[in-house]
Amino acid sequence: ARPAAEAGGAAGGTSSFKRKREEAQKAQAGSSHNWNPLFMRADAVGEAMAERYGVDKRQVLDSEGGGSLAVRLAQGETHLLSRAREWLPPPRGPPPPPPPP
Repeated sequence: ARPAAEAGGAAGGTSSFKRKREEAQKAQAGSSHNWNPLFMRADAVGEAMAERYGVDKRQVLDSEGGGSLAVRLAQGETHLLSRAREWLPPPRGPPPPPPPP
């Protein structure tokens, strides 16, 4: 039997699948279509909404309040992204082509 480290087990070894996946991720890291500078996590949206309206984050994320939590977060994200787009400089030239399938 091989030791766990050689076999790629949890005792410190890395499986060939993980190594290949990490290599592929590193190769794609510089690609412009992999990064979205306007991405916002739901908790960040909740914090920003709570700060904007002067309430506790718990009140914003309360699922028992009126309306849907998902809708509230989507509306908050839309508002934050529109403000961020106003702040960002306009794009130069045409957008890049979509990545190949």
